Parts: sequence; structure tokens; C-alpha cells
Amino acid sequence: MGSIANMEKRMAMGALDDSWYHPGGSFYGGSGGTPTKAGSPVSEMNAMQLAVVWCCIKVLSEDTASLPLHLYRRDGKKGRDKVFNDPRYRLLHDSPNPEMTAISFRETYMSHLVAWGNAYAEKEFGKGLLGRNQVVALWPITPNRVTVKRDERKQIYYHVSMTGTGLPDVDLPKEKVLHTPGLSFNGLVGYSPIAAAREAIGLGKSLEEFGEYYFGNGTHPGVIVSHPGKLSPEGHANITGALSESHSGLGKSHRLMLLQEGMKVEKIGIPNNEAQFLETRSFQNIDIGSRIYRLPPQMYGEYDKASTYASAEQFNLDYVVKTLRSWLVRLEQSYNMSLLSPHERGEYFFEHAIEGLLRGDAAARSAFYSALFPLGGITPNQICELENWNPIGPEGDKRFVPLNMVPLDEAGQPEATPPTTQQNSLTYRSRLENAYLRLFSDAVGRITRQEAQRVNWLRKNGGDIEEFYRDFPDFIEKQVNPVFLSFSEAVTGMETELNGLKYDDFKAEIERFITIYAGNFAAEYIQERLIDVDEPEDIDINEIATDQIRALMDSVIKHLELLSGFKGSVPLQKPFNKADK
Repeated sequence: MGSIANMEKRMAMGALDDSWYHPGGSFYGGSGGTPTKAGSPVSEMNAMQLAVVWCCIKVLSEDTASLPLHLYRRDGKKGRDKVFNDPRYRLLHDSPNPEMTAISFRETYMSHLVAWGNAYAEKEFGKGLLGRNQVVALWPITPNRVTVKRDERKQIYYHVSMTGTGLPDVDLPKEKVLHTPGLSFNGLVGYSPIAAAREAIGLGKSLEEFGEYYFGNGTHPGVIVSHPGKLSPEGHANITGALSESHSGLGKSHRLMLLQEGMKVEKIGIPNNEAQFLETRSFQNIDIGSRIYRLPPQMYGEYDKASTYASAEQFNLDYVVKTLRSWLVRLEQSYNMSLLSPHERGEYFFEHAIEGLLRGDAAARSAFYSALFPLGGITPNQICELENWNPIGPEGDKRFVPLNMVPLDEAGQPEATPPTTQQNSLTYRSRLENAYLRLFSDAVGRITRQEAQRVNWLRKNGGDIEEFYRDFPDFIEKQVNPVFLSFSEAVTGMETELNGLKYDDFKAEIERFITIYAGNFAAEYIQERLIDVDEPEDIDINEIATDQIRALMDSVIKHLELLSGFKGSVPLQKPFNKADK
């Protein structure tokens, strides 16, 4: 556990002694707050006693914290993969420390940011991958205790005040602090929205206080009963008691009132200035909720001032774009800068998944999937993931495109003669190669990235590169085998359509064939890499992918031709090799 976390545990503070209620120092005027012209002092703590401030901070904190947050790795083809096995993924997705869940930490962190304009967390380091120091825990620090400073070398550090705890102050270097600043004029320390808008919040608190006194202690009779003469104390008490007993309270309105001795009744309305009290409070709610925190009025309860939208989807889109997006980008970039090393930032990045907020109704989602699926833009498993369904298995990772589609410039042109089987075969093969090129490139890309990362590290640290390549074939086979198998099934379907032959009986044989083929590909890849002086980063991924598509298609077709004549062991075609050109 980090130094601040250890101090907090040693303090063994109870709920009423927590720094949330008794902050240290005089940051923004301390716990009492800075006086305002309206008379109510305002601080980040007591401002949350105003319902609209509490609601705004709660909405923004809960909505950002409840969004899934993933660590991604770019695949080199404008795509990305989730990095589940990286410890930093679990920090912000599952649990940042042994005492907090991810949503509790991120909600706390965001509430600090929208209240103080800054959010801080101490990074605890431990032994990570490859024996290097790795962030293993994050511990939030209350912002009112933190001051950002520079040392004599102009390096940034964070001074943490422990005032009121009996413990010495702590200085943390920049490397040990996760810091997300809000709106700022120097880019280093954010301004507190509550401190900047304390006059508006102070007016809201004063209005609330006025309402309390108005309804709690004020004298506001609904009617006045006058008597032409002078009443004795006993007469006054009798008339007051009789009127109160018969006409005051719930269920006693509209009763007949009998007046004697010339008494008169005069009804009193609410003065105009007091009648505008609720309207003024509503205006202050909008002033705080929409102008300071940029939330739609209905998000903090002002439904009569809410804008209308064509659908819930349009409202969510407006909320995400105009309110949440800037906060999410601010958080993501601070995570990238603080939790990723400089050389990792080009490959890895944190990002919130906002698709859940932008979900349309069932009809809109169905139309969206139907438009993307025939273009090969989305797989069945990706649809299941977006709908929060279980995947249907490896076969759900296939992408489908119609084989009867032609380029736009060829549409409508008459065919002189019906295409032959050979012409159809060439056309189908070309379309099938184009449909699977992305999948082959992705698989090869994962292989080359893993190779580059490990080889570069081994070179820098004097490791055994040959030992790495001896163990590397297993990794290669795991990457290419699913793609090879899916492609072989597509080729088998193409041959069935072209030749009218059924190959259902050969499914197990094809799977065995692909397993051997993938092993041969891995062996030849390793052999070439051991004699090739090129750096792993210089490998042409698309060239390897294109070569393998053509080689595998030729091998599968040849294998099917042999199987259709007899069953049994069949000679295996070699993977396509650059040296065979």
C-alpha cells in the first residue's frame, strides 16, 4: 500500500473524523467556505448541501463511473483489441486497490474532479511483467489536501497536507500521482467550478435558507378577522380558539363561518415578491445545473424547462456529445499519460465504451446490424456483444459478403456469353481473397507485434533470442489456426457451389489438414526469421497475408480434389513461401 494509504489506515479515522467533513488547510476557505455577497459561505463540501449541486455531481460521477472502461491495443490496421491480461486493465475495470471496486474509485475520482476541478490518486508500484515496476494499485487523495508545486529543478511534485491528523505532510513526485485537471489557464492545475461560481451557488443557498425561515418561522395568515370593538383577553382567546377549531387545518376548508358583533373577514394573498420565490429558485437551479455543469434540465429535476427530443436515443446522443464527451476525453488522456509509458502510448490506449448510452430501440438496432452485416462490417459475435448476449462460438467470428456482387462500374453491362466454370472460379476466388485479407492481416499483425516486442526487449537486456524463437511456433499456430480453418470452410463452400460436390464427410480431414498446415507455416516463418536480418517492425504484413491466402486456397482446393477421389492420407501442400516465387 502507498504512503498516503498507509497514513490513512494508521489514522483509523471514524466517519465523523474523515477529511471529507473536516478538510485540512484553508484550501478555498477551508470547510467553512468563502463568504458570498448573498451571505452564505460556499466551499466544495457545503455546496453539496444544495440539492442541485449534489444532483449534478452525482449524475456526472455515476454516469462516467458506470461506463465500461477498457485498455485497448492497436492492431496496425485501424482496428483494436482489448488487453485483458494487462494489470492496468484490471485497475480501472475491476478493482484499483484491495478496498475499492472500480466503480467506487472512479465515482470518487470523478466527484473530486467536478467539485474541485482536480482529481488525484497515488500510484502504488510493485513487481509487474518482465520484472519491471508496474502500477498495482490506485488510492484516491482528497483534493483539498493537495497543492501542486515545483522544486528547485523546476520539476512538478505534489504536496499533501496532513493538517488535523497529527501526521507530517507528504511530498509525492509526479511519477507517483495520477492527476486529472479540469478547466485551467496553465494546463497543470484546474479551477474549481464551485469556487469559480460561488456567487451563483451562494445565492441558491441563501434562497434555500430564506425558504426555511419563511415556512418555518414566518407569520403568514391566510385571512384576517377584525372586530369593531376592543376585545378582552378572554374574548380574544375564545374567538381565536373557535375559528381555529372550526376552520384551521386539513379537511376544514369551505365550512360555513358565522360572524357576530360586526366582525369582518379579509382574505390575504401571497405578496408578489414572495410568490416569485419558487421561480427564482428554479432559475438558480438552471443557472447552476445547465450553465456551470452543462446538464440538461431534466437531469436535475427541472422538467418544465426541459427540451423535447424526437426519441430517447436523440436525448442520449445530445447528452453524450455536449456534456459527457469532454469529461471522458479528459479522463482517458490522463490515464494514458500517467499509466502508460511513452513508448506504449502509440500502441495502447484507454477508452470508455459509450455504445450503451447511444443504443436505439430494437427496430433501429436491427436496421443498423442489417446494413452492416452483408458488407462484412460486423460479425455475428460482435452483434451478440453489442446486445449483451453470449457469443455463438468461433464460427460467429466469420464475416460474410454476397458472392453475387459485382463492382459498380460493371453493373448493367450485358454478358456476351455465359461465364464458364473456370471464370466463375476465378471471380469467386478473387472475392473470397478480398473478404478474408483483413483477417489474415490481423493474425499476421499480432504475430509480428509480439515478435517485435519480445525481440527488442531481449536485445536490450541480453536475452536468448533463439530460445524465444524455439517457443514462438505455439503462439503463431494459435493466431493463424482459427483464420485458416474459417477460410478453408469458405473455400469448401465455394467448391461445393461450383462443382456440385458435397464434402461434408471430409470435415474432420480438413481440420486435420489445417492443423498440419498451420504448423508448417509457423515452422517456415521461424526459419525465415532466423536468417532474415530485417527488423520485425519492417515486415510487410499485407504481403505475407496475401501470399498465405493464395497458398492456402490452392492447397485446400487440391486437397478437396484428392479427397473426392479417395479417402485416406493425402500429401500435404507446403505453405506459400516468398522463395517459391
